Amino acid sequence: MVGTLVEGEQPRSVTASTSPLRPPGESEAVERPAGVAGSAPASTPTRYALAALSFLVLIGFALYAAYLASLVEEVTAAQPITVPGSGPSGPFGTGLTAPDFALNDLDGKTVRLSDFAGRPVWINIWATWCAPCRAEMPDIDAVYNEIRTRDEQSGRADGLALLLVSIGEDPQAVRRYWQTTGYRLTALVDPTFSLTQRYRVSGLPTHYFIGRDGAIKELAIGGLKPNGMRSRLARISS
Repeated sequence: MVGTLVEGEQPRSVTASTSPLRPPGESEAVERPAGVAGSAPASTPTRYALAALSFLVLIGFALYAAYLASLVEEVTAAQPITVPGSGPSGPFGTGLTAPDFALNDLDGKTVRLSDFAGRPVWINIWATWCAPCRAEMPDIDAVYNEIRTRDEQSGRADGLALLLVSIGEDPQAVRRYWQTTGYRLTALVDPTFSLTQRYRVSGLPTHYFIGRDGAIKELAIGGLKPNGMRSRLARISS
């Protein structure tokens, strides 16, 4: 129908709608700005699960790092010493036959290296005043008892022998230290430095690993970690 313009009435402009026509009953979709996610936020249980997973991952990394650190065969710094007397300098080297010696234990019994012929021998030269020596002693005790138990269970009579030689000290001082710590290991005393001169010891602790043939297979000057002890002992026990 065509509208009639009433006299005196101003014509009105009509603006065409730009919105598309929709079928009846259909609602208008809500447009969201670009970059705004339309999904609902994560639920509380999901957030807790993600936090727990992150925590477990951190624990796993920490345990793995500790495991790698335990594999390191680090030798700690030795305590330098000056041995009375004269003669060649430098430690007695590997590949040479270990010189025999005779020293007393804490009960006054004489012990000779040759008493252990045919057996692997671990000699640790130390002193009660030596900090690196005291620091590694619990590991020496644990590793030796571990190997001794294994030898006993397998019925081996030619298993590892451990000789701990204290140098330059009164036997009573070593005895008091042994009683305080509770170690049940063979401790020999060398108050006159006779062994250290013969083996040319220049620092404490010093480890000599002697094979079944009586030759020095390994030498370590300074404190050893347990894996460092085990690996060297495995090479002389085969």
